[in-house]
Amino acid sequence: MKKLITASTISLIVLTMSMANAASVSFSPNTSSGDISATVDFGTLDFHYSGSNIVSTIYVLDQFPNNSYNNVGDVIESTFGLPADTLSSEATVALGGSTYKGDIDGSSVTILSDIAYDYLAIHLGGYETFFHFATLYPKDTPFTISDVSATKGGGLSNYRVYDSGLSEVPVPAALLLFAPALLGFMGLRRKATNLVS
Repeated sequence: MKKLITASTISLIVLTMSMANAASVSFSPNTSSGDISATVDFGTLDFHYSGSNIVSTIYVLDQFPNNSYNNVGDVIESTFGLPADTLSSEATVALGGSTYKGDIDGSSVTILSDIAYDYLAIHLGGYETFFHFATLYPKDTPFTISDVSATKGGGLSNYRVYDSGLSEVPVPAALLLFAPALLGFMGLRRKATNLVS
């Protein structure tokens, strides 16, 4: 029994350590501005963000080797559980605008994109940070990252914006479709009850 308790305790400690120093951390702030402090892979990343739209989810990941526009888009798709090829390729996006990506430096930046987007990827120090906005972020609207402090890497490096083309189903429209179906099922049940009687 002692061996079982000891083994369980060791397993719990190892599991807790691996979770505390995970290769990615997610936040669900549901605000348009805020402060983030993340511990990722034994390092820390702190920053402030502000913009006009609500940020529904932020992922902070350890840096990965290929930072091309298309590869970052693939990582966003897998991180957020989107179907493959949800995000447009760089060749397609480049037709609609010229400021969908860019190099940045320092500890703060204001991003202005000439295309609307709902996903934003920013390389901060030795980390990739993904933002998912609750609604499409309007083009030519500033989004600011400031007070960046990273224990790994440096400051800001580059950004990329993505439009998934997906929109959330509005509740009123969903109810308009759901209500007739529910009434139909209630009618079928009533008809079946009358046939049994």
